[in-house]
Amino acid sequence: MLGYLPLLFAVGAVFGLQRDRDPHAVLAAIVAYLAISHACLQLNPLPSDKLDTPPSQQPYGALIGILAGILVAMVWRRLTARKLPPFAAHAVVLVAALLLGAALGLAFPAVNEGLVWLAKQLTAQAVIGGGVFGVLNRALLPIGLHQIPNTIMWFVAGEYANGVRGDIPGFLVAHDPAAGSFTTGFYPIACGALPAAAIAMWRTALPEQRKRTGQLLGTAALMSFCFGVTEPIELLFAFAAWPLYMAHAVLTGTSLALVNALGIKEGFVFSAGALDFGLNFPIATRPILLVPIAAAYAAIYYVLFKWAILRFNLATPGRGGTHAPEDDEHAAGTHQAGPHPPPTEPEERDRDRDLPPAVAVPPPRPQPAHAHSTEE
Repeated sequence: MLGYLPLLFAVGAVFGLQRDRDPHAVLAAIVAYLAISHACLQLNPLPSDKLDTPPSQQPYGALIGILAGILVAMVWRRLTARKLPPFAAHAVVLVAALLLGAALGLAFPAVNEGLVWLAKQLTAQAVIGGGVFGVLNRALLPIGLHQIPNTIMWFVAGEYANGVRGDIPGFLVAHDPAAGSFTTGFYPIACGALPAAAIAMWRTALPEQRKRTGQLLGTAALMSFCFGVTEPIELLFAFAAWPLYMAHAVLTGTSLALVNALGIKEGFVFSAGALDFGLNFPIATRPILLVPIAAAYAAIYYVLFKWAILRFNLATPGRGGTHAPEDDEHAAGTHQAGPHPPPTEPEERDRDRDLPPAVAVPPPRPQPAHAHSTEE
């Protein structure tokens, strides 16, 4: 699965950037990825003993998939706007992909040296490098750009045992003890900090909103703890309570710096949840220390979130000034001025017929007697 991440990234990128979800564009992204990767390989051939290297370990790795998806999304939109037939659009995409692949292939030696240097610097200074990466990762998440540094540090940069590239493959495939510097610190955040933040937001919700808010936040907390899917919690306060989110980004950086300082290494396959923690426990380095660290971050997040929400009246879920519909109906029925008299029988009959209430018609006024003149 990890070996074919570039292809998945190509499909995912074009599918996410295309508004109309055109299946032809997805096919074009696959073609573009193959064209770019083969053009790069022609200019940077693999050694004879590494011809079976998976795509994720070839030049640029998963980054080619993202570039292919972006290229197709940009070109396809213009081609379809001009009513170009699909076969002609595919031909244009193929030519553009070959040109991009040639340019990337020519630039790969210099780019590769730069990425290797960057990875060595960050790995050598794992405390600072991990902290900076953690802050950048969370700070870019609300606008969706966090996948760019993720792809570079997790799948492209760095060279580990047996020539494996990327922090995640270095841990899972090569079992290199140096790998895991850019993944381990997310475990205390996903398994401890953010579930505690969800509890704090639930506890500070308005009383009439607490039940429904608890259902929402409880599900999000379970997703974060079990599977490491943190976005459902983070996006609940990233914009409505952005100072809290900035604090969350900084604290995430401190988590990565702390675990690197303690020499803890545990990567993940999917994300930093309890499931990955248990699966990768046998090949991790000092993973048991993540448990008390996660508990400590949970306490910090709970106290910080509860204090900040109440102190600054932040608009977290359940505190946005909204009321449940049933509460509004109840309030509308109880805030009337005094009891209503029971309706009269004509009013009940007219209400059942959806007619306006009967209006009493006054009796006709008596006509005055007219005097009749007689002729004599």
